[in-house]
This record gives sequence, C-alpha cells and structure tokens, in this order.
Amino acid sequence: MAATWANTAERGAFAGLWFVATVYRLLGRRVTMALMAPLVFYFYLTGKRQRDASLAWLNLAKAHGADVGEVTWWSGLKHQFTFAGGALDRFSAWLGDIGPEKVDGLDDPEFQAARHDPRGAVVLSAHLGVPEVMRAIATIGERRGVNILAHSANAAKFAELMAKMAPMSSVRIIEVTDMGLAAAMTLSASMENGDWAVILADRIAPGGKSPSVWAPFLGRDAPFPMGPFILASALKSPVYTLFSVRQKGRYRVTLRKFSERLDFPRKDREAALRDTATRFAAVLEEQALANPFQWFNFYDFWRL
Repeated sequence: MAATWANTAERGAFAGLWFVATVYRLLGRRVTMALMAPLVFYFYLTGKRQRDASLAWLNLAKAHGADVGEVTWWSGLKHQFTFAGGALDRFSAWLGDIGPEKVDGLDDPEFQAARHDPRGAVVLSAHLGVPEVMRAIATIGERRGVNILAHSANAAKFAELMAKMAPMSSVRIIEVTDMGLAAAMTLSASMENGDWAVILADRIAPGGKSPSVWAPFLGRDAPFPMGPFILASALKSPVYTLFSVRQKGRYRVTLRKFSERLDFPRKDREAALRDTATRFAAVLEEQALANPFQWFNFYDFWRL
C-alpha cells in the first residue's frame, strides 16, 4: 500500500479529540455532527486515497448485492459522515450514554447463552459499525470486564481520553503490537475471572510485518491477521463473533458462537489457520454487505 491504514482515514479522527469530546458532552450528537461537517468535508476533498478506496468499496459491495443505491461522489461523502458519526458513537458508548435499553439483539438466545457462561471468552469483531457498544453489554446484570485489543497508535490516545472521562468503565482498550503469546499472558488473569477479550480481526498491523493468512472475501483473496486467531487459541476459551451497527438511532448487536475452542496442531497449522480465517471472512462479508456504509476500512483491503 502507498500508505498504511494507520495513516489513512484515521488521520483526522483524533485531531481536536478533546474539543470534539467536550462539545459532545455539552451539546449532544446532533450539534457535534453539525460542527464536524466542515472538517469531514475537508478531509474528503483532500484525502484522495481514502475517497478512492471508499468509492471502490461501495461499487464492489453493490456488485455483490448490497443496497447502496447509485454510487457517486456523494456516496463517498456519506460514507465519511457515517465514519464520523461512528466516532461519536464510540464516545457515547464509553461515556455510558448507550445503555442496554438502546441495544437490540440482547434477547437473542445465543447472546443470552454467552452472557450466562461464567467462562472468559474471546470475541472477534472488525472495523465495522461500533464495537464499543460492548460497553453497554458489560453493564448488564453482573458486571463483566471487557478488554478491547487494538494495534493503532490512536488507540492509546483514545484510551487515555476515555480513562479520564469514564474512569468507572469496566471496558479497557489495550494497545498491543503483537497479538500473540505476550498478549495472552496479559489477558490470562482477567480471562480466568470471566472477562471478555474483544479483538478486531480484520486488519493487518501497521507496516504489514505481522503474519497474515489469506482468505476469500467478496470474490478475491484478502490478507487477515493471524494474531487474533493464535491469541484465541492460546487463551483456550470459547470464541464468538460480534458485530454492532447503528440502525435508525438504535444499535443492533449480533453475537454468534464461532468455536468452543480454536486449536492449531503443528502438523496442519497453516491449513487450520486458513480454514479459521475463511470462516471469519464469511461472517464479516455477510455483515459488511448488510451495512456497507458502516465498513470503516478506507484502504485497499485486498493488498498486503
């Protein structure tokens, strides 16, 4: 890639972070979005790579049956505004403004079964929608700790801000450079207490140096990081997929059992990893096509 994802769409997401957070707390989402509009428009005009990636994604999604209407220059701008709105939803979730009463899907049998399982779990998600709605899920009934793992420099900034704004939150952002055994050691104690580890499993780490595995995604092979799957295997816990998207002012959570336990034997390790990545890619593809404007990977997803 000409530039890694760490320097693409997120280049403006944390500019004026404190200002945006403060305005949101004082004036709410609608006013904050209005104030952010010139900034979003500016980044869309000047961000050719992101703009091209957005339009390419929307055209591809449309070709595979997604409801995006006619793909025009304005479609890409809508995509960027949805991304900005998603950033505000992250604030809202962390500040406790998104309670369980605003979340649909919590009564689904699979979610209920996972919630009542006392064991810790690994939850695979992606840069699609608002994974931080886990903050609302963590407050249901007996409080369950949630650790969100990320390998972005922006993650540290966001975590610092949220630690000050929501110090009582049971959700933590953990910045890691390698989602392998070191991360497993960090999480092992909390997992024994029944905590969940949420891992965004769709992006290769910055620089593309981390091990990757190729899996079919919308008709072409795409690279997925091995780390999340290896980490899930090392933690020896149940594995779920979770996606949370915004729908008409509410949030829809879809949680499904992915595996009782991932295991990658040495003999067939590569084949097992590829099979696991392929199954995850299939789930991600279904969710991405159902919510194309909430796909927040503004780069060529199919290139390493």
